[in-house]
Amino acid sequence: MIKRDTRWMYSALFFGVASGPLSTLVTLEILSLGGNSIDVAYAITLSNVVLIPASMFWGMMADRFHLRKLIVLGFVASTLSLLAMSFSRTIVTITSLYALFTFFSVSYSTPMNLLVMETSEKAKWAYNFSRLSMLSSIGSLAGFVISTVTVNLLRIFQIFMVLTGFGLLAVTTSLVYTPKSIIGMERMSIVHHRESFMTRLKMLPLIFLHIPSIHHFKMFKISRLTKKPINYLPLLYLAIFVFYVSSGLFNTVYPVGLYQEGLDKSLVLGIITGGMFVQIVSFHLAGKVLEKFDEREMAFRALVLRGTSYVVMGVSTVFPELLLPINVVFYPLAAGLAFSLYYSAS
Repeated sequence: MIKRDTRWMYSALFFGVASGPLSTLVTLEILSLGGNSIDVAYAITLSNVVLIPASMFWGMMADRFHLRKLIVLGFVASTLSLLAMSFSRTIVTITSLYALFTFFSVSYSTPMNLLVMETSEKAKWAYNFSRLSMLSSIGSLAGFVISTVTVNLLRIFQIFMVLTGFGLLAVTTSLVYTPKSIIGMERMSIVHHRESFMTRLKMLPLIFLHIPSIHHFKMFKISRLTKKPINYLPLLYLAIFVFYVSSGLFNTVYPVGLYQEGLDKSLVLGIITGGMFVQIVSFHLAGKVLEKFDEREMAFRALVLRGTSYVVMGVSTVFPELLLPINVVFYPLAAGLAFSLYYSAS
């Protein structure tokens, strides 16, 4: 085990400040440049498409190179992409640089998770995984707050410059505090070591050991969806898939809709910041809530709350005078409370 100094985690906090509000800021900048919801959808979609091969690529790199080098490289390249965005004045350039930022921004995730295991005892893995996630979330929230406060004082491309400063802090912190890892601590070792695998799986149950084949999708045959009790699992997966499809659609058009309905940029950012704050608090309390309620019942209630909130926010567009108060209340309920409870329960 290498030196047990976890100050390198603060680089995730600083990078969270730089990356947290970027999606919303890119949306607002595209609209400011004369774009519409289609242009925003292209930018967000390209970023999400890049995310898939990027995660695989940087995961493979973590098997072959020192983790410290990957973390520093990711922060440096992401910060340079963010700096370039501050000088961009076209939608195409903003979209391309945002995709480039996304590609490099995921490079630190796998290495940092491995560093948690290399720099702490097994008994503290869960604590340090939670601490790393908490610092990243706090950074994102701080980024939203900074953007909300400054958006009426600065142009968005100037806010990109401010966020670049936090990217530089992430680079500096990672250079100073991130230890050199032991090559050979591969991702597969997580699976081979049962305790570490189960600990990480509980923290983030999104690990795939191999590429799915056509046989893995037999459970989604129509005949299986209608027969009890074998329909429970495919229905659960189908519900999760639909949930994230609807979330993707909503999160893409929501800032655009608020802005086009007449709310200024600071109010749009303020509403989303409120949702982010409620989500962080809800994730912190979700474990205690789930101890008292059945997980399936809680997931159902969370989906009902989220769906109802979506409907109410949609209806609010018909009544301009109610647009702000309704979204201030119901967006944190949908994106914060309902999402965190559903994610934890499912």
